[in-house]
Amino acid sequence: MPDKSRRLLTLLTVMTLTLLVLTGCGKFGDKFPNKEPIITITSYEGFDDSELLAPFADTEFLFQQKIFWNASDEDGIITGFAYRVKDQIGPNGNAIATPGNHFIDTTGEFTPANVVERFGTGWVLHYKTNADQDLPLDHPDARKTIWTTAKYAVINFPAADANGNPLSMESTFEVIAIDNRGGISPVYTPADAADPTYPMTSMAWRKFNSTSARPTCIVTTTKGNPNGGVVGSGIRLDFTMDDDDPFIDPTPFKYEFKMMKIDPADSTVIPGTETDWIDTATSANDIHMDEYLLTRYTDPALTFDVVDGVTETLTKIEARAYDLAGVVSEATLNSRLLFAVKTGFRPKTVVYPQRTYALGDNHFIDYTDESTPEILPFTIVGGLQRFATPFFVDMANTTTAINSNNIKVWLRWGWRGEYGVVQPSGNILFPPPGNESPYDKKVNTVLDRYTDENYYSEITHFDLRLDGAPYNYPPYANSHVFDTDGTEWLRIPLYSPLGQTLVLTTLSSGVHTMQVRCVDLQGEVDPEPATYTFTLVDPIAPENREGVLVVDDDLDNASTSPDDTVLANYQQMLSAYSGTKTFIHRTRVGIPGDTFGDYRLRHLATSDLQQYKLVIYHCDNPSEAGNLKNENDGISLYMRSGGNFLLSGTSQLASTLDAFVLATQRTFVNYLGATYVSPPARILNNNLLQKAYFQTALGQEGYPDVDLQYGAGNEPSFNALVNLREGLSTITYFHTNSASAEVIYRMGIKPVGYPVQGPTQEEYDLYNNQPIAMRTVTGNTRCYVFGFPLSYMVPADAQAAMTQVLTDCGLI
Repeated sequence: MPDKSRRLLTLLTVMTLTLLVLTGCGKFGDKFPNKEPIITITSYEGFDDSELLAPFADTEFLFQQKIFWNASDEDGIITGFAYRVKDQIGPNGNAIATPGNHFIDTTGEFTPANVVERFGTGWVLHYKTNADQDLPLDHPDARKTIWTTAKYAVINFPAADANGNPLSMESTFEVIAIDNRGGISPVYTPADAADPTYPMTSMAWRKFNSTSARPTCIVTTTKGNPNGGVVGSGIRLDFTMDDDDPFIDPTPFKYEFKMMKIDPADSTVIPGTETDWIDTATSANDIHMDEYLLTRYTDPALTFDVVDGVTETLTKIEARAYDLAGVVSEATLNSRLLFAVKTGFRPKTVVYPQRTYALGDNHFIDYTDESTPEILPFTIVGGLQRFATPFFVDMANTTTAINSNNIKVWLRWGWRGEYGVVQPSGNILFPPPGNESPYDKKVNTVLDRYTDENYYSEITHFDLRLDGAPYNYPPYANSHVFDTDGTEWLRIPLYSPLGQTLVLTTLSSGVHTMQVRCVDLQGEVDPEPATYTFTLVDPIAPENREGVLVVDDDLDNASTSPDDTVLANYQQMLSAYSGTKTFIHRTRVGIPGDTFGDYRLRHLATSDLQQYKLVIYHCDNPSEAGNLKNENDGISLYMRSGGNFLLSGTSQLASTLDAFVLATQRTFVNYLGATYVSPPARILNNNLLQKAYFQTALGQEGYPDVDLQYGAGNEPSFNALVNLREGLSTITYFHTNSASAEVIYRMGIKPVGYPVQGPTQEEYDLYNNQPIAMRTVTGNTRCYVFGFPLSYMVPADAQAAMTQVLTDCGLI
């Protein structure tokens, strides 16, 4: 057995030695030498010495070319490419940097030795994979290489002489490849042609005779062209370039400008005032080369041309642009800017009421506000949306809201000129001061606080104070400024995370004041900061409320609603109540009253209403609808909080209720007991001379009958037409009502055959006994709606009906 093993071992050893001999063991060199990669340019533009492209040696090409290439490797894979551009100076040309390929390796520091040895230096530099590209390629810490994996390059060939004039120039583009074993494109020489196995290729190259049209330069300010007019001492120049080269976006390589003073008497340059050409990329205050800030503190600095109202000099700017081929623009009217620098301009800060609102358990609306194009902040309670709404304005002309532990307040500010209306002609119209709207087009003009002139500035910062102290915003905790009197402000940049809105939370009840002022390019602040003051009021529980508030929304008219008579009638209706009774007139346009309107034209603040046990609102003038449609929000919040409400109206009430339905103001309609359909009510007639059938309100549910005052058997009405017709036509009746509503009055009309404008039998059957007043109890809220005007009824009867209401509400 051991002999057999030894024989097997001997056989394996012989076989191994034989294989080693056969595979060349002991030989020196590579059995399979690396085959170098082959690369070709696949684009058709340009020319070389090939039979196909040599005829294009005299053809001119646009200076900007997108050059594609392709490479292959017979025994490996391609891992990268390197390319460069060479001029025609000297026997072999010199590698040059071009726009877009600014950085080249002229020393060979980042070029492999075999590339330097074979092709030389001057290859375009690129970032290595995962390198920090915030560092420019010429930074010593930048990780860079000549290799790229891109298979094309956009090259901007030079096409200008040393002075920037257009000139057809020949340049060469060269590209090489590298494979995974470090092999690079070979060098082909004529001697290689004798060896048919050697690849007849080398680096790929293409020549171009490049041309470029002369560009034009346009200079203005970021806020328009003053055209020789006055500007403030802070403007930002704005540069653009146009170019007629086809198929190429007009991209500038750089802008330059110079500034000088002009004598207005003869338009000549004042000696010693002209600066050298300044490259806009050198601005310390701008991140884009198409802008350059000029103030009294920049280099160059603006100085005042207007002194004591007299224009002593003018300031002139001359600008020029270089395109990517190095061609410079020539002077034109559009490349010059003329203006007079004047002192005294100041910005004006604006708080936008349209975008200043609050949202909390006691301050919201529950329908979509169609008066605003924006989506308002909202929360969801019980599956229903509650939207933010502006503050109310109470009877003391104070901006108010009822506080809650979850209230949020949004405050939005800006400046005069931020928004405007752009006309078809391109002119911009600005609304009168105080009527600025953030829903107009954003134009970002800055208008002077005193003259409303455009002084061609920009807003750069905002200063903020809240409740007598700098607003606390940790990201800018160290950004505070002080006035000469020691007043301290938080200063935030225009585009800070805050934007132009504060959202305030966890606010205590009481008065809160936000102050904001804008800062312009001059460094000037608004000398009269915008102030927005609002008061958060504690809610008053229903059991702690007292008194009756009567809101007169009748247009004073001797024939249909005389103020003194109406007031006396309501005073008599409430005579059984000895508590506080407050009678107010709702203010109308041109007619002073006791209320103040907010941005949404609402005049009744919940903070006022919640003080009263009962609120009575009457629109008893049959000739007009009143303003109840604007008062949904305050009254709805009042009723939600346990307030009692009585509404007296005429036939105009039907259209008002329909307006609530169409505005999706369901809550108000539900509290009134009307059905949420359109229309929720109908009318007898809107014309006092037609269908004047109503004579008596027939009491239901224990309510007494109430007769119309019209002169036949009682005192005459103040309305002569009612006396003439012995009846009233302007009545709303409720042909349908909600399940929770109780009918407390039905319509009693003239009998058929009545001698003065009596109804037909058909009319009698239709109108008599229709519901004309309802009571709806929702929780601890009682709501009464009268479709007939209480001030038109017999005072003693109306008093009896009102006494019953007061009893229901627990006031007597």
